[in-house]
Amino acid sequence: MKKSRIFAAALSLVAVMAVGLAGCSNSNSSKSGSNQQASFKNKTTKKADVKSTLTSSKQLWYVTGSVNAKSNSGLEAYSFDKQGNATVYNVNKIYKSYAAADKAKALNKEGTLKATFKTKGDDTIVNFKGKLSDIPMTQKFTVKDTLTGKNKATHLKVAGYHIARDVDNDVTKAVMIKVGK
Repeated sequence: MKKSRIFAAALSLVAVMAVGLAGCSNSNSSKSGSNQQASFKNKTTKKADVKSTLTSSKQLWYVTGSVNAKSNSGLEAYSFDKQGNATVYNVNKIYKSYAAADKAKALNKEGTLKATFKTKGDDTIVNFKGKLSDIPMTQKFTVKDTLTGKNKATHLKVAGYHIARDVDNDVTKAVMIKVGK
Protein backbone atom coordinates (compact mmCIF):
# COMPACT_ATOMS: atom_id res chain seq x y z
CA MET A 1 0.00 0.00 0.00
CA LYS A 2 2.80 2.44 0.94
CA LYS A 3 4.75 1.62 -2.23
CA SER A 4 1.70 2.29 -4.38
CA ARG A 5 1.19 5.67 -2.70
CA ILE A 6 4.83 6.54 -3.29
CA PHE A 7 4.58 5.44 -6.90
CA ALA A 8 1.40 7.50 -7.30
CA ALA A 9 3.16 10.56 -5.84
CA ALA A 10 6.06 10.15 -8.26
CA LEU A 11 3.69 9.64 -11.16
CA SER A 12 1.71 12.75 -10.25
CA LEU A 13 4.96 14.74 -10.18
CA VAL A 14 5.69 13.64 -13.74
CA ALA A 15 2.11 14.52 -14.72
CA VAL A 16 2.52 18.02 -13.25
CA MET A 17 5.60 18.57 -15.38
CA ALA A 18 3.79 17.26 -18.49
CA VAL A 19 0.88 19.66 -17.92
CA GLY A 20 3.33 22.51 -17.39
CA LEU A 21 5.14 21.74 -20.61
CA ALA A 22 1.87 21.48 -22.51
CA GLY A 23 1.05 25.00 -21.31
CA CYS A 24 4.34 26.23 -22.79
CA SER A 25 3.21 25.38 -26.29
CA ASN A 26 0.12 27.61 -26.17
CA SER A 27 0.53 30.92 -27.95
CA ASN A 28 -1.36 34.17 -27.79
CA SER A 29 -2.14 35.63 -31.19
CA SER A 30 -3.47 38.98 -30.00
CA LYS A 31 -2.05 42.15 -31.57
CA SER A 32 -0.81 43.38 -28.20
CA GLY A 33 1.94 40.74 -28.27
CA SER A 34 1.30 39.79 -24.67
CA ASN A 35 2.45 36.20 -25.11
CA GLN A 36 3.68 34.88 -21.76
CA GLN A 37 7.16 34.25 -23.19
CA ALA A 38 7.42 37.69 -24.85
CA SER A 39 7.85 39.61 -21.61
CA PHE A 40 11.04 37.78 -20.63
CA LYS A 41 14.28 39.70 -20.74
CA ASN A 42 16.77 36.95 -21.48
CA LYS A 43 20.42 37.57 -20.89
CA THR A 44 23.48 35.45 -20.39
CA THR A 45 23.67 33.92 -16.94
CA LYS A 46 26.74 34.56 -14.88
CA LYS A 47 27.26 30.90 -14.11
CA ALA A 48 29.54 31.47 -11.12
CA ASP A 49 26.67 33.31 -9.40
CA VAL A 50 24.14 30.47 -9.61
CA LYS A 51 25.31 28.64 -6.48
CA SER A 52 25.53 31.80 -4.38
CA THR A 53 22.20 33.07 -5.73
CA LEU A 54 20.38 29.86 -4.81
CA THR A 55 22.04 29.18 -1.45
CA SER A 56 22.04 32.76 -0.14
CA SER A 57 18.37 33.40 -0.89
CA LYS A 58 15.81 32.77 1.84
CA GLN A 59 13.05 32.67 -0.78
CA LEU A 60 11.31 29.72 -2.35
CA TRP A 61 12.52 28.72 -5.82
CA TYR A 62 9.62 27.39 -7.89
CA VAL A 63 10.30 24.79 -10.60
CA THR A 64 7.64 24.60 -13.29
CA GLY A 65 7.21 24.38 -17.04
CA SER A 66 6.84 28.15 -17.51
CA VAL A 67 6.29 31.35 -15.57
CA ASN A 68 2.53 31.04 -16.07
CA ALA A 69 2.13 27.27 -15.97
CA LYS A 70 -1.26 26.17 -14.68
CA SER A 71 -1.41 23.14 -12.42
CA ASN A 72 -4.27 21.63 -10.48
CA SER A 73 -1.97 19.53 -8.35
CA GLY A 74 0.55 22.13 -7.21
CA LEU A 75 4.04 23.38 -7.92
CA GLU A 76 7.43 22.26 -6.66
CA ALA A 77 9.20 24.79 -4.47
CA TYR A 78 12.82 24.48 -3.34
CA SER A 79 14.32 26.16 -0.31
CA PHE A 80 18.14 26.08 -0.21
CA ASP A 81 20.42 26.47 2.79
CA LYS A 82 24.05 27.61 2.79
CA GLN A 83 25.31 23.99 2.99
CA GLY A 84 23.63 23.07 -0.30
CA ASN A 85 20.66 21.18 1.13
CA ALA A 86 17.37 21.75 -0.67
CA THR A 87 14.06 21.18 1.07
CA VAL A 88 11.39 20.42 -1.53
CA TYR A 89 7.78 21.44 -0.98
CA ASN A 90 4.58 21.05 -2.93
CA VAL A 91 2.66 24.35 -2.94
CA ASN A 92 -0.62 25.33 -4.58
CA LYS A 93 0.60 28.61 -6.13
CA ILE A 94 3.45 31.11 -6.18
CA TYR A 95 3.65 33.03 -2.91
CA LYS A 96 5.24 36.44 -2.33
CA SER A 97 7.56 34.98 0.32
CA TYR A 98 8.39 31.86 2.29
CA ALA A 99 6.64 33.43 5.29
CA ALA A 100 3.45 34.00 3.26
CA ALA A 101 3.42 30.35 2.12
CA ASP A 102 4.07 29.19 5.68
CA LYS A 103 1.31 31.43 7.06
CA ALA A 104 -1.12 30.01 4.47
CA LYS A 105 -0.09 26.50 5.59
CA ALA A 106 0.75 25.79 1.94
CA LEU A 107 4.17 24.18 2.47
CA ASN A 108 3.70 20.44 2.02
CA LYS A 109 7.19 19.02 2.58
CA GLU A 110 8.14 16.32 0.07
CA GLY A 111 11.70 15.72 1.27
CA THR A 112 15.27 16.97 1.44
CA LEU A 113 17.91 16.69 -1.27
CA LYS A 114 21.65 17.36 -1.20
CA ALA A 115 22.64 19.72 -3.99
CA THR A 116 26.10 19.86 -5.55
CA PHE A 117 27.11 22.54 -8.02
CA LYS A 118 29.65 22.35 -10.83
CA THR A 119 30.43 24.34 -13.94
CA LYS A 120 30.72 22.51 -17.24
CA GLY A 121 31.50 24.73 -20.20
CA ASP A 122 29.05 27.62 -20.16
CA ASP A 123 26.52 25.82 -17.99
CA THR A 124 26.13 25.41 -14.25
CA ILE A 125 24.93 21.94 -13.32
CA VAL A 126 23.08 21.32 -10.07
CA ASN A 127 22.93 17.64 -9.08
CA PHE A 128 20.38 16.59 -6.47
CA LYS A 129 20.40 13.37 -4.48
CA GLY A 130 18.13 12.31 -1.65
CA LYS A 131 14.58 11.19 -0.97
CA LEU A 132 11.27 12.67 -2.04
CA SER A 133 8.20 11.12 -0.43
CA ASP A 134 10.55 8.43 0.95
CA ILE A 135 11.63 7.44 -2.59
CA PRO A 136 15.36 7.66 -3.32
CA MET A 137 15.92 9.91 -6.31
CA THR A 138 18.49 11.85 -8.25
CA GLN A 139 17.94 14.68 -10.67
CA LYS A 140 20.00 17.28 -12.46
CA PHE A 141 19.26 20.88 -13.40
CA THR A 142 21.40 22.41 -16.14
CA VAL A 143 21.09 26.18 -15.78
CA LYS A 144 20.88 27.87 -19.19
CA ASP A 145 19.86 31.56 -19.18
CA THR A 146 18.35 34.05 -16.78
CA LEU A 147 14.80 35.28 -17.13
CA THR A 148 12.42 37.83 -15.70
CA GLY A 149 8.68 38.00 -16.11
CA LYS A 150 5.35 38.32 -14.35
CA ASN A 151 3.14 35.53 -13.08
CA LYS A 152 -0.32 36.48 -14.34
CA ALA A 153 -2.24 34.52 -11.69
CA THR A 154 -0.52 36.17 -8.71
CA HIS A 155 0.50 39.45 -10.39
CA LEU A 156 4.00 38.97 -8.95
CA LYS A 157 7.25 39.79 -10.73
CA VAL A 158 9.51 36.75 -10.93
CA ALA A 159 13.14 36.18 -11.85
CA GLY A 160 15.25 33.11 -12.23
CA TYR A 161 16.65 30.69 -14.76
CA HIS A 162 15.71 28.61 -17.77
CA ILE A 163 16.82 25.06 -16.94
CA ALA A 164 17.02 21.65 -18.52
CA ARG A 165 15.70 19.21 -15.94
CA ASP A 166 16.97 15.63 -16.09
CA VAL A 167 15.10 13.03 -14.04
CA ASP A 168 16.11 9.44 -14.86
CA ASN A 169 17.49 10.52 -18.26
CA ASP A 170 14.19 12.21 -19.15
CA VAL A 171 15.20 15.80 -19.96
CA THR A 172 12.54 18.52 -20.03
CA LYS A 173 12.71 22.30 -20.36
CA ALA A 174 11.56 24.18 -17.28
CA VAL A 175 12.07 27.39 -15.33
CA MET A 176 13.35 27.88 -11.80
CA ILE A 177 11.99 31.18 -10.48
CA LYS A 178 11.65 33.21 -7.31
CA VAL A 179 9.51 36.25 -6.60
CA GLY A 180 11.41 39.38 -7.60
CA LYS A 181 11.48 42.70 -5.89
